[in-house]
Amino acid sequence: MKKILEQELRYGINSKIYFILVMFLCGLFGVILFLNYSSVTELYQEYEGLINYYEKNNLNIEEELNNEYIVETSENGGTIINPIVYYNDALSKYIYAASSEYRLSQLLESSILYFPIVFGLLGLVISTNDYKYRTIKLRTVRINKNRLGLAKQISIAISSFIIIVVSLLFAYIVGEIMYQYLAGKIPIKDFPIETDTFGDRSSIFLKFFFAYIIALLFAEIGYTFGILFKNMYVGIIIIFVYTFIIPNLGVYDLKNTIFYFANQIFDFYGVISADVSENTGFISSFFIILLTFILSFVVNNIVFKKRSSFES
Repeated sequence: MKKILEQELRYGINSKIYFILVMFLCGLFGVILFLNYSSVTELYQEYEGLINYYEKNNLNIEEELNNEYIVETSENGGTIINPIVYYNDALSKYIYAASSEYRLSQLLESSILYFPIVFGLLGLVISTNDYKYRTIKLRTVRINKNRLGLAKQISIAISSFIIIVVSLLFAYIVGEIMYQYLAGKIPIKDFPIETDTFGDRSSIFLKFFFAYIIALLFAEIGYTFGILFKNMYVGIIIIFVYTFIIPNLGVYDLKNTIFYFANQIFDFYGVISADVSENTGFISSFFIILLTFILSFVVNNIVFKKRSSFES
């Protein structure tokens, strides 16, 4: 088993699939960092415009800042009462999301958006590489199918962990550079972070664990699609359509359960947000995710074992 596992991990390294996925995930994390940076700069421009308006009309800025804002919505749109407080609070929130205290949390929050594609792709590549290069006959003659399939899935679990950690490290460093650049353009100290306002629903370790579970879940789903269809394209299209196009189907939808846990674990102070889950709770959500894991594992093992190694 150890030798087979080493072969699978070596394939991921030599084929540069791990490197490609790290770069891909870093790029996606970079999008989040850039969107948060852009939100801060745009909000600050609006805030400066309001400050100039208040000063030009001799209005009491401090008095307004001590009050609260109200957002009134109607069929024709919405109105913000006391907008200077709204922009002040929004700036504080987005600056906090970009800061070193919260940056990792925001990157992990993007797991609900990005990890299905990134790690679904990982599972697809690992499950189809022997079919692609026509090495399945040679390998299954020399290696028990059950052991080969298990080694592939263990390699996915190990490589997923490494890809997440390395990508987070690079993205965190880039985020710090962007934050320091932002601090040179905007008086960040004028928008202090109130720890009572910006609390954490859970520890960073629980957030990382949940993100890792999402990665493993969709890697297993991708692996199963790869075994079923023997090519990457059908599986990645299904995962993409399900993740980004099909709406939340309700209580028994896997996305709905992910949204439920995401809203319990993540804080969403930055540019990421999760839909509100529908009519679900901890037990039902837990079992839906667990059953998805089990069903995927059982299906891909049965198909892989029963299929002839001489099929192309």
